[in-house]
Amino acid sequence: MKTQNKRAIVSLILLVTFIMMPVSAIIIHSTHGMALSHTWLHFHVLFGVVFIVAGIFHIVYNWKALKNYFFAKK
Repeated sequence: MKTQNKRAIVSLILLVTFIMMPVSAIIIHSTHGMALSHTWLHFHVLFGVVFIVAGIFHIVYNWKALKNYFFAKK
């Protein structure tokens, strides 16, 4: 798979999990005490783990650009 495709997939995963984290948190909060909240809690944890892993891959795939941005000679 091309690096560009990997970068696009990782970015899309980051976007989806970034949106779903607060959505699942709101659902957990609004269904507190119900059996449904337990299921959403598992989804929330899963989204968090996927977000962290995708964030690491995002940094790895964009390391060259990040390095140039932060350490560029002026």
